Amino acid sequence: MRNNHYYTIVFNSTHYAIAAEKYLSESLSVTVMPTLRKISASCGMSIRIEPEDIDKAIELLNNNSRIKKNSFIYEVNDDEVRKIDL
Repeated sequence: MRNNHYYTIVFNSTHYAIAAEKYLSESLSVTVMPTLRKISASCGMSIRIEPEDIDKAIELLNNNSRIKKNSFIYEVNDDEVRKIDL
């Protein structure tokens, strides 16, 4: 059973979603998923990051300004969704 606590990275466009998936998957285990309905500002594609990988994901995003400025991170805990500042 999957954990109900995770992080999701959402993007301004599918271009950045695909670029981020390729970039992050070189160092992390990532899962592409549809964006949650509670998150309205997105292209519809998101990347799921498990809690143990979030610090590394943020570090990688901070090292890639092109993807960073076109993405947003949300913490999901059961039905609660909270935006995280990069």
